[in-house]
Amino acid sequence: MGTINHGNQDITYNFFEEATAEDFNKRHLDIRPRGIYKGGYLTKHTNSEIYLSLFTLEIGDDDEQISSKSSDVATINNTTLDSGTISSTTPYIVLRWAFAEQSDNYVEIHAIANVAAALTNDIIVGKIVFDGATITGFSYTDRTFLNVQDLFLKVEATPDSELYVRLRAGRIQDGSQNIFIPEQKVGPFSVPGSPNSRIDLVYIDDDGTAAIFQGSQAVSPSPPDYDDKLVVAEITIVNGDANITVNKIKDVRIFITSVPITPDYSNIFGSWTNKDSLNNTLVKDAVYKAGSDGFVTAYISADGTITAYTDSSNPPTKARTMIRRDYGYMGLMFPVKKDDYWKVSSSAPPATIHWLPIGDGTCVKQ
Repeated sequence: MGTINHGNQDITYNFFEEATAEDFNKRHLDIRPRGIYKGGYLTKHTNSEIYLSLFTLEIGDDDEQISSKSSDVATINNTTLDSGTISSTTPYIVLRWAFAEQSDNYVEIHAIANVAAALTNDIIVGKIVFDGATITGFSYTDRTFLNVQDLFLKVEATPDSELYVRLRAGRIQDGSQNIFIPEQKVGPFSVPGSPNSRIDLVYIDDDGTAAIFQGSQAVSPSPPDYDDKLVVAEITIVNGDANITVNKIKDVRIFITSVPITPDYSNIFGSWTNKDSLNNTLVKDAVYKAGSDGFVTAYISADGTITAYTDSSNPPTKARTMIRRDYGYMGLMFPVKKDDYWKVSSSAPPATIHWLPIGDGTCVKQ
């Protein structure tokens, strides 16, 4: 047991001290991110009533924080909302809590006009979509983002009988750009013909769009090639399915899995290209544009010098490496970036030049 106070620590409870709700709530403060961890989705009952599904969340005010779990489905209507009414002018549903010294200190449910009307500590559940006075659906685009990596872009089953899945909110990094993906439903998935099954991929596109890549149907299907996609789940669809259950969803998020994924380095390079197969000739002083990253090799068999140029200019002017031959064969190798230009100059003919792409990129003579 530690007896030295390093860093002026604040001990909420001393041994044998009686616990109070207020002090206990302070122990939760900033320990877990606030937001809905499970459930908390809206469904329509009537045009003036909706249901809020079972939920587990962390919520608080400025000084206290609690974990809360609903034990039954709540009916939200004009008479039970603490403030506001469900209508097209107050379509946002939020959860709100503030500590009070009383035995009944529940999480409140409010209907508000817009996101700007939410208080600092409110948890936004979602937005009711209206067509006039008729409820037509629900949007979770503005749902409070739960900053928990284990739930980033997690694909879950929906409570409804439908060929959709639910994608939890998350973020991806695309170069220097940080893209936020809101919580949403993804689908519909199509059902394969009898007696087949199919494995489809749910993936995130470069622009942050959630998309489906359909596999090939078979009696015993295999997942399609990921092909550099950011795949977050594999979905198995069986002939006759009317909904997608949790056992049909395979979580394949690379940033969550505890099993390291070993890259396949066995087929990085493409095929060698020499003077006999690229534009009929690969000659010294000719300028080429690289269709991929790659390497150039060149050698001479007569006395003289050989110089390699490559940069983004056409023709390239930056000499990257040079070598002089006084006896025997002499050669060099240099890398080239995709879409850059390159050339080899030598004072001694002939110069034998080869191109080795990374991938299947070709070189185009300029």
